[in-house]
Amino acid sequence: MINETLSLLSIYQEGMSKDALIKCVKENDCLSCKTENRLVHIIYDVFFQRFMKVNPNVPLWLKLIRERGLSLKHFTQLLMVYCARENAVFFDAVTQILNSCKNENQHIVERDAFTKYVENLVKEGKAQWSESVQKRNASYVRSCFIDYEMINRKSEILPYEVNDFTILYFMHEQHFAGLSDMAIWEMEEWHLFNLTRHQVLDRIMSLSLKGAYMAQTSGELLTISWNYKSMEEFINATL
Repeated sequence: MINETLSLLSIYQEGMSKDALIKCVKENDCLSCKTENRLVHIIYDVFFQRFMKVNPNVPLWLKLIRERGLSLKHFTQLLMVYCARENAVFFDAVTQILNSCKNENQHIVERDAFTKYVENLVKEGKAQWSESVQKRNASYVRSCFIDYEMINRKSEILPYEVNDFTILYFMHEQHFAGLSDMAIWEMEEWHLFNLTRHQVLDRIMSLSLKGAYMAQTSGELLTISWNYKSMEEFINATL
């Protein structure tokens, strides 16, 4: 729901409740929802769940990033990570299906890969879904792959490189959330971009030259001296 998210971020104000946001959407007619239930679903189950469940400031950060002019292509990477955090099926599909294809130098994801993946979740007892729900989940995951430009509609794998700002953003987000420097290095979100542990460290070290922080490594240890005191300061200084 990239376009819907952009529309909601454009009108969202700090401290807005779900119902206040729904009212604002109706007044500004910024979402083309055919039913009230659809509007409620988008705001309750998507916008608030993805972006506000852990930290209510996330929409404010994303709104500021858009205002500062980050390209839509790179901005969409941020939305992808928040989607994957909230939806474990999508997260694991990226790390297991897409990454496996890339590592095996395949150029296409088989059309039934998502169906088989969801079916295996049920067979392994990780989910209890009817056949109709399985089909819906498989279709949902494939749609996410297409929306986030990981594959095209022919299921061909598209170039998908993690942007420098994406790395910097999530490093700072987790730093201000209280994660240690080592925990940031080990974040599972890096797997969404098919980065190995060594590749993550290389990017962290190279990005330290941009001035947002100073990183030092010795063997298996990583320490970072952070320059910014808030996400807002980081965003304004970086974009």
